[in-house]
Order: sequence, then structure tokens, then C-alpha cells
Amino acid sequence: MTTTPAGRRRLFTTDPDQRLRPGTPDRAWELWLTGPNTLLPMPDLANALMAAAEHNALAADLDDGSPLQPSTHAVVLRHGYAWRRTGAARSGAGVAVPTVCWTACCSVCGAAVEDEFLPHYDSADAAVADAVDRGWRESPDGRLICDQDDVAHDDARAQAHTEDTPVQPDENQLTFL
Repeated sequence: MTTTPAGRRRLFTTDPDQRLRPGTPDRAWELWLTGPNTLLPMPDLANALMAAAEHNALAADLDDGSPLQPSTHAVVLRHGYAWRRTGAARSGAGVAVPTVCWTACCSVCGAAVEDEFLPHYDSADAAVADAVDRGWRESPDGRLICDQDDVAHDDARAQAHTEDTPVQPDENQLTFL
């Protein structure tokens, strides 16, 4: 039999006498950050779940695999106890279907096109079209150059402009065959 950290902490046991209560009984919803052992009051379940997802994603992103790094988790608490969904999840929930998506990045600095969120597109052409609509420059060889103003970007835009502009013969110049 294997035990999980949650099982060892007795967060989800059904026996009330054996159940760990890390939170405040008077608060309907809290977020418990296990690493610093901090309780954050939450207004409702939706906010608590979103905050827990953000904290857990950040903790996973910062995890470098070192055995000396402390582990931390965000756990949603209901009246001080670890919250658990009642009933089964809807059918098909949690089944991820891998898909390919595209984003646009500057070929000079690597910055991505973003607003509040990083946009993803079904094709590379759609990602490039959105970047160009936002004022980015596309060179003839397909490189994207963002609107950042510095020497490297100015040089890249100038090079793209000269590659893009066909050479116009001088009216006084004769063409030899």
C-alpha cells in the first residue's frame, strides 16, 4: 500500500476525529499555502480554485528538481478542512487532447505577441497576420520584428525594408544584356 502526502496529512479522511483542520472554522473559504503555512481568506469557491491553480502552477514552474528546494502546495479549505468535490467529475473531464497551436515571437528579442493573455492560433499564418495587424513587421524571409525601439530592432527593420523593396533602375541607366 502506498500513501500520498495528503493521506499522511489526513486531509481527506472521512472520520471527523482523524481529520486535520489546518484552517479557520469560521471562514467559509480559505487558501492554505503549505510551504509558508499561510492562510489566505477567499470570498468564494471559484476565487479559491483559481488562486490555488495559480499558486500551484507557479510552484511547479519554480521547481528545479533540487532535493533541497522546499515543496509548497495551495489547498482550498472549506471551514478549515480541505475541500473535496462531492460526486464524480463529469464524463470526459480531465482528458486532454493534444493539439498544435501557434504563437508569434520577435526574431530579434524573442518577445511574444500578448495582451492580457498569450494568444494561440490554429496556424502559423494566423499568428503572423495578428502580429502584423498589431504593428509588427514581417520581412520577406518570414522573420517577425516587434515594435520595440532600439538599435537591434531598427537594424532588423532597415534590413527587412531593403530586402522588401525591389531595386528600381535609374532612368538614366542603360541595362546591358
